[in-house]
Amino acid sequence: MPGKQCLSGNGKKTGSGNTKKENVIDISKYRWWRTGQHLRSKLAEFADHEMLTDEVGIARERYFSVIDPDLADYEDEFLMERFFEWFIFDYRIRGRTLLEYVTMAGNFTGEETELLKKWGKTRSSIYQVTRVSDDGAVTLMDLLKGGEVMVADPDIVQELTPGQLLFIRILPVGDEYEFSTGGLILPSYSKDFIISRVNLDAELFWNKNGRRSKWDVYLMRRSHIINALVMETASIVWDLEEKYDKELGEEVSNSGDASPQLAQQATNVFLDYFYERWINEPMDILQGQTPLEASRTTTGRSKLQTLLLELFKMEKKRAKKGEPSYDLSKVYQKLNLPLEKGIEDFKPTAEVGHGYAEVTKLIRDGLTEMGYPSQQVNVAEKMWWDYSKMVSPTFKKPETWAAAVIYAVTRSTGNKLINQNTLANKYNISAATISNNYRNMCRTLQINKNGEQC
Repeated sequence: MPGKQCLSGNGKKTGSGNTKKENVIDISKYRWWRTGQHLRSKLAEFADHEMLTDEVGIARERYFSVIDPDLADYEDEFLMERFFEWFIFDYRIRGRTLLEYVTMAGNFTGEETELLKKWGKTRSSIYQVTRVSDDGAVTLMDLLKGGEVMVADPDIVQELTPGQLLFIRILPVGDEYEFSTGGLILPSYSKDFIISRVNLDAELFWNKNGRRSKWDVYLMRRSHIINALVMETASIVWDLEEKYDKELGEEVSNSGDASPQLAQQATNVFLDYFYERWINEPMDILQGQTPLEASRTTTGRSKLQTLLLELFKMEKKRAKKGEPSYDLSKVYQKLNLPLEKGIEDFKPTAEVGHGYAEVTKLIRDGLTEMGYPSQQVNVAEKMWWDYSKMVSPTFKKPETWAAAVIYAVTRSTGNKLINQNTLANKYNISAATISNNYRNMCRTLQINKNGEQC
């Protein structure tokens, strides 16, 4: 797998841990590095064998099906390299990974066999940059499993700053460590959002399996899910860089630490987004229903109250520690649930009726400008009204929801001249936000792939 690339914060790509070493003095280190390169090539050749063609197709569908359609691209070299890395290390074929099958096949040197055993125990995880050295090394803290590791890679180091997050796999090579392939980078202020989302997914995973297991098990089975979450988050947060520089200050986006006030503002932004999605995501603990669906039945409301109370306890603990916390009364309001004792002290966010009306006006003006008849405009306005009554979405920019409704209309009418990117440019918002809002509406209003309500 030579010549890997890493997606950096500014959207550029750069070479990864297998960059050619210069001025190598330690013969032992050089020998291990060469062994690692040869082993990467062998693994890549094995994964590309024609006998695995059908299995690759199945795995590719599974990997890309959970990624936002606007971000998934089979022809993107960076994404395909990350897919094959997952296919080799984490994807299971009849109970075993490809790496395990390769090891069983034998025909490796002693050093290669040693690396295979160690590599088989590695997992992609979320790391935070704690230190960047002048000599081209970066020290990373594993935010899920704990512990620190140092990786020497001058090319990658040029793209990293203390505080940033990195979703990647790190491979031991002799006494040193290398990046397995290109990783995804997130700014420091996305830490609370990402970790809380992964922790919640892990708890649901362990509950489904009947017992709490080690992080290694979860990270192996859900690596493609975490990858999709990080990709979608990255597509949004880097679009928000200008917003953070203006509203939260450059210190929160350019340094590893932010003031408590700025950290709280960042937490609010990300958890508003998280819970907006959360209420529309099917959950095993709710028998496959979304929280919004469960809130409409007596049994579902009871389960939701129990779940939200546990989430409230977590937020209360964070507040006591002086960490950024979240006002869960917003979620209760979205689900139309009565506040539990102890939560009523939080004042629910006031309903933004004026904002809803502004979205309606933008929808009407936008579709009229595009030449749509009044009947179609009325259907679009009703779509927005129905969704608003069911979800009561909170937002700062009405354009994000107006664009999502307009996109739903243009898609249902087969208008291929108007897509998410053209609407993003028109309303000065991100295509990823339009995609997220559109999919939330589809789930809530049961809109099919043709943009029609079932």
